[in-house]
Amino acid sequence: MMRIRWLMLFITACCVSLAHADSLRCGNKLVLVGDSMHDVKTKCGDPGDATHRTEIRTETYEVSEPCENPQHHARCTRRVEKSIEVAIDEWTYDFGPDRFVEKLKFGNGTLVEIADGGYGSKAD
Repeated sequence: MMRIRWLMLFITACCVSLAHADSLRCGNKLVLVGDSMHDVKTKCGDPGDATHRTEIRTETYEVSEPCENPQHHARCTRRVEKSIEVAIDEWTYDFGPDRFVEKLKFGNGTLVEIADGGYGSKAD
């Protein structure tokens, strides 16, 4: 019984920490995963550091098409790979020694990840 209680406490703690990773407070404004780069810049100002790169990603998906034996009018699926170019931008905000440095990652202009760094060092 005690193990189940500890397991539930651990799962709850993990869920709480994951929920925090989906948002960032800039003053009285809230930035959320899914926001655009423009929205984040409007809410938080210019980042202290910004990098840009391009990644090539391969996506695999299934397509339905007629099978090789046309007599049965059956449909078959096959896997298709497609390479796409993704613009990756990473911004860093240092809110000072009383808060964590926040690292934001954008994919094609949309915020996809918010990660805490160590405590900031920027003077107020």
